[in-house]
Amino acid sequence: MKKLSYKEKFIQMNREAKATWILAAICFLVWLAGGFGTYLLVGSSWTILKMPAWFVLGSFGSWFVAIIGVAYLVKNVFVDFDLDDDDEEEGTN
Repeated sequence: MKKLSYKEKFIQMNREAKATWILAAICFLVWLAGGFGTYLLVGSSWTILKMPAWFVLGSFGSWFVAIIGVAYLVKNVFVDFDLDDDDEEEGTN
C-alpha cells in the first residue's frame, strides 16, 4: 500500500475518476459506432454467427473494450493507498 499525503490522495483520486470517465466515453463511442455505424453502413445483411453484425459489434465490441480498458486502468492508473487521514490518527494517539 502506497503512502500518500492528503493532497496527493485527492490528486490521485481525481486522476482515477478522469480516466474512468474517459474509458466510459470510449466504450460509448465503440457501442455507438459498432451498433449504429455498422447498421448504417451495411444494414442487417452482414451477419456474424448468424446474428446481425451491428448487434455483435455493438454489444460484444463495447464489452471487450470495457474489459481491456479496466485491465489497463487497474494496472497503470489506479494506486492502492489508504483513505484514512494519517495526521488525525497521529494526533489522537
